[in-house]
Amino acid sequence: MTALGVLLTGLLAGLSMQPDGIDILGDAGFGGVLFSSGGGGVAVAVILASGLAMFVRRRSILAGLSVAAAVAIGGSVLLLSSDFVEVVAGGVLLGCSAVHANRERVRQALLAASFVLGLLSTGAIEALQYSGIPRRYADYLAESELGTPVVVPVLCVLVGLAAAWAARVESQAHSPATDRGVRTGSAILLVAIGGLLLDMLFGHSVFHGEYGFSGRWYFGLFVVPVLFGAAGLLPGRGGVTVLAGTAVLLASTTTSGVGISASDWVWTLGLVAVIALSVVAGAALGLRWGRPMVGVAVLAVVCATALFAQPPLDNVHYVASLIVFPAATAYLYVACTPADPAPATLGLAVPVAITVPMVVTYGWTAYTPLSTIDTSTSSPTADLWLSTGAAVVTVVLCGVGMWALGRRPLSN
Repeated sequence: MTALGVLLTGLLAGLSMQPDGIDILGDAGFGGVLFSSGGGGVAVAVILASGLAMFVRRRSILAGLSVAAAVAIGGSVLLLSSDFVEVVAGGVLLGCSAVHANRERVRQALLAASFVLGLLSTGAIEALQYSGIPRRYADYLAESELGTPVVVPVLCVLVGLAAAWAARVESQAHSPATDRGVRTGSAILLVAIGGLLLDMLFGHSVFHGEYGFSGRWYFGLFVVPVLFGAAGLLPGRGGVTVLAGTAVLLASTTTSGVGISASDWVWTLGLVAVIALSVVAGAALGLRWGRPMVGVAVLAVVCATALFAQPPLDNVHYVASLIVFPAATAYLYVACTPADPAPATLGLAVPVAITVPMVVTYGWTAYTPLSTIDTSTSSPTADLWLSTGAAVVTVVLCGVGMWALGRRPLSN
């Protein structure tokens, strides 16, 4: 029952912890970015998730928090549609499930695989959940045009039942926490606050920059020393999981999404099935032949395929994004197990903790009229090579850092 609970909880946490992004109609000041954007919610969620993984071990407390978080997510989806509430509750679920999976490789593999599946399937699940029209467009639709969400509320009920049942039938004894300490707490705060500051920088650039975010994407490079510093702060070899999350984050900035009409539910289900099979295959391989360097190498190759932007070679990039990337992500996370709950939680949260991608090439054009963009000094081809090269180099550096941390004494 614990394994099933970890699986369901990780999936719900992954679906809930990915914010919709910055509210471009809100206030661009500190308060606006903190509460109107995903950055504030994610920062709180990361701190809560990692803090729970550090300090809480009693099963009854974990069960109560899991049930409360599932109720909060279900209520938000059905009634409030609060991105902040869903993200924070997702963080609570992630921290609780990390404790249940405490250093047991199979359970940690289930958590990593389900969490990754949730992150990668958020858009598809939203399309299935809202009967053809994503809820983020609710302000523009009549009440009769909105469907009743089903997928996430049902998952919330299952998570609540699994948590309550596990607390009832399992031993209430709690295992000692081994990853408490100032260095671990400092690493958690560094990732959370660093991600929030990057989010605020992006919001300020969008609202006050003469050309939006154009020419300022390189500020995202600050994420590299932030995450590497957090990895170095974690005692022993705990930083390996943070660097694994960094490699996943960097690779995700180069992947290509696939647009599927929300009404094509058959294709949407097929997309979820393909991602799920890829994640399961990667997790299984990670359990059987886990080599972190192999996962890093595959992610670097996925990044490099972004250079295939023109047909027919663009199909190579699509395959790498839809099939290879999910499998490599799950493989890398599982290959880094076993890990203490707090570093494992922080590593899984890294791809969502940094709500602004490291390399922003075209995303800012959604907020800026195209007529105001000065293209005389830039080249799309040069930008593509520059952003892809930065991602590949940083993923390789993550591999070097993981190798170095793997040689660090466990007591350090």
